[in-house]
Amino acid sequence: MTDNLVTGNPHSLQFERVTGEPSHMTDDLVAGNYHFLQFEHVTGEPSHMTDDLLGKIFHHLCEPGPLSLRHLLFVSRRFYSVTVNNAYLWTTVSLDSTFFHHFHHRPEQGNRFVGHCLLRSGSLPLCLYIDLSDIEVNNSTFLLPPLATLGKPEWRGFQRCTSLIWNARRHEATTTQMVVDLLPKSLPSLKHISFTGFQEPSGGSQFPNCPVLERVEMLRHTRRSSHFWGTNFLHVTDLSFGNNYAWVHYDLTTLSLFPVLRNLTLSTVRGTGHLLGDYPQLPVTFENLRILIAHGRIPLEVLTKLVAPALEELHIQANEVNLTSIGALETSFNPPCRFIHALLPKAVSAAEPEWATKLSKLVQKCTRVTSLYIPRWMEEECKKSLSGQDVALHVQ
Repeated sequence: MTDNLVTGNPHSLQFERVTGEPSHMTDDLVAGNYHFLQFEHVTGEPSHMTDDLLGKIFHHLCEPGPLSLRHLLFVSRRFYSVTVNNAYLWTTVSLDSTFFHHFHHRPEQGNRFVGHCLLRSGSLPLCLYIDLSDIEVNNSTFLLPPLATLGKPEWRGFQRCTSLIWNARRHEATTTQMVVDLLPKSLPSLKHISFTGFQEPSGGSQFPNCPVLERVEMLRHTRRSSHFWGTNFLHVTDLSFGNNYAWVHYDLTTLSLFPVLRNLTLSTVRGTGHLLGDYPQLPVTFENLRILIAHGRIPLEVLTKLVAPALEELHIQANEVNLTSIGALETSFNPPCRFIHALLPKAVSAAEPEWATKLSKLVQKCTRVTSLYIPRWMEEECKKSLSGQDVALHVQ
């Protein structure tokens, strides 16, 4: 530690009032600062770095929210100055288990910390991160007053929000309802939504109007209500939709809410992608779809119902257990694409030993395909199975 160490810094008292952190150096504080102190030791107080570059490094280290920035304030005056004056470091309002465990004995300080984030971030766009997955259901109401802070007129928090990331795993629709009730009628700047384990509330509530929404991510989405989303998805161009293990009969109905997609990612994260329940027979047409990504094994019944007359690129990806949709695509899908990307890990050969034969049949079905992108380990088998076909192999 050098003379630049902030010990007894009067500014730390201000931070103590906001976060409840002690202004003196404790064992926990030193432990929390270990990586930052090591960084300072290696660089020798990085005076050769600009404040902007140092702020970007801090932003990378402190994701997904600024609460961990509290450790930086006690390292040096330089670190303190960069931390409090770089507005981008304060643009994520993170209401999660870290926030809960830090403030649950002093809730008013939690509310003030959210206000501090909104103050320090100036007029920059905001990301609202809500993660209830590690918080017991009976404690979830703790996050409501901090969330309400964003709605105060002086902060314009909701108006500045461009990204909403919401993990509702382990929580019921009643919790979702309480959060939705605190949201304004419109989120005028929101461009990106990510939901995990989201259960739409019933009873007539509706999600705020999002006139500039462009990108949506849904993982393990439950049955949709008839009007909860309103018309928010009519102008979305990028969708990632998936399940952990199995798909259900209403998933295709959810996909039909996105009529103007240009990019679509379908994923089965871990399982075999089997289907639960009866599936509707009506196809879903995406007139503007250009890129389709099949991550993991997507049910044949889903792929059969997708119509994408303008598709340009098909990407085949393996999931966590090295399963793909090559077989389902080969038997059920006839895309007019020109490019197929099958950059798969070698472990796929053990999980799907007939991958080469099925990939060859898929390429034959795609009569407009001109290029196939593969990794090095697939090159030999692809040359054998695709011999005589007018398709350029791109080995990466």
